[in-house]
Amino acid sequence: MNSCPCQIDAAFVAPEFRHQNFRIIIMNDKEVLIYEDIVLRVSDLDILEGPYYLNDQIIAFYFGYLSSSCDSNDILLVPPSVSFWLANCKEEALKDIIEPLKLSSKKLVLFTVNDNDDLSGGDSGTHWSLLVYDRSSNTFSHHDSMEGVNNSHAMKLYEAVKGFMGPTAKPYTASSSTPKGRMKKKRDVGATAKAVAVADAEPAFIECDTPQQTNGYDCGLYVIAIAKVICQWHSSKKKGKESNWISAIEGQVNASLEMTMRDELLKLIEDLRKED
Repeated sequence: MNSCPCQIDAAFVAPEFRHQNFRIIIMNDKEVLIYEDIVLRVSDLDILEGPYYLNDQIIAFYFGYLSSSCDSNDILLVPPSVSFWLANCKEEALKDIIEPLKLSSKKLVLFTVNDNDDLSGGDSGTHWSLLVYDRSSNTFSHHDSMEGVNNSHAMKLYEAVKGFMGPTAKPYTASSSTPKGRMKKKRDVGATAKAVAVADAEPAFIECDTPQQTNGYDCGLYVIAIAKVICQWHSSKKKGKESNWISAIEGQVNASLEMTMRDELLKLIEDLRKED
């Protein structure tokens, strides 16, 4: 779905050489790791060597890795390809995609957001961000490392899925008079009052303060770094640590990841290969 300078599409190979040259490219792009149902190839490692924009496959791999270390009964990390179709498929097909996800049974759901508008599956996307649903506050929180760039795309995904999240545990407070679904910006998305089950309350949409990238290609790194912090926060919150993931992100995600996260991912892949 998404482009990267190191990937070659058959459409850009001269017609007289297309079949032969593209076949050579495919043959040389060997598998390096199969993790659950995700296949990583040599070209994916080339992307991680950087500086390149992360593709769907790398983010899907890391989401799968995070899922294996989280309570899958509580948290769902939706793969990029699924998030894309949730935002862009026709309304009559949406239910068939959503039902297997069991969204209404999850306390946290993490969706990727991409600015790809090419429904034919072309490689037109140029920016990633993260949309997180928290059942305890009945809120979708959007984390964008280039503030404002993906707002409309996040809203599109929010509008598509908000009616499928199921009964919520919505906290009622003195300041909870914000109209249903109204977009707001907020730093603290932690639950602040006794939760009361609400079957039909429309979730809110919040643009969250998010650490900002310093270049034009590391948005995917911020998505997976923030997803990692949120998963860790959820696992440890009952132990009296950060009261909400916003403060956890502020303390753990910064521009230094642009220098370290790619090597961390490459090491993880190598370690998993050794375990096979």
